[in-house]
Amino acid sequence: MPSHESIIHTAARLQHATQPKVSFMLYVSLASTKNAMRLFRVISKTIWDQTQQLGYVPRCGNDHKLDCVHLNVEEAVLFIANKYFVYAEAPLVLEIDDALFNDRIEWLPPSDEQPWLQPRAHIDNLPQAAIITATPLSYRDGLFGLGENR
Repeated sequence: MPSHESIIHTAARLQHATQPKVSFMLYVSLASTKNAMRLFRVISKTIWDQTQQLGYVPRCGNDHKLDCVHLNVEEAVLFIANKYFVYAEAPLVLEIDDALFNDRIEWLPPSDEQPWLQPRAHIDNLPQAAIITATPLSYRDGLFGLGENR
């Protein structure tokens, strides 16, 4: 199966194509690629503690501002962690099962700063039941990573 990036670029080139059958097939392929993607959310240890008490992940400021719950594709996790979190926040990466709300996910296209799909869920809050794993991020040489702390 082609990568979601190559499908997006091909679909963009053929957006105004006169062959509806080709456009439809690209749309179906892109939709199935999105459905097969793993989704994540990076949160602080404090928010994780609140999540365990509340039963859902509280919205962050950007979630409130845009009235959605921001999620991440795997490629975005470390970018988001290193851009928005500091060591003292002890961020965790949550792997998300979107089965409860996958029909309410909006997929924003890649941007210059974030060259990957950007999923936003139009739900009130991310339910704790949707969390598959919660893994602390490592910190080394001033950067967060997915390995062990050193």
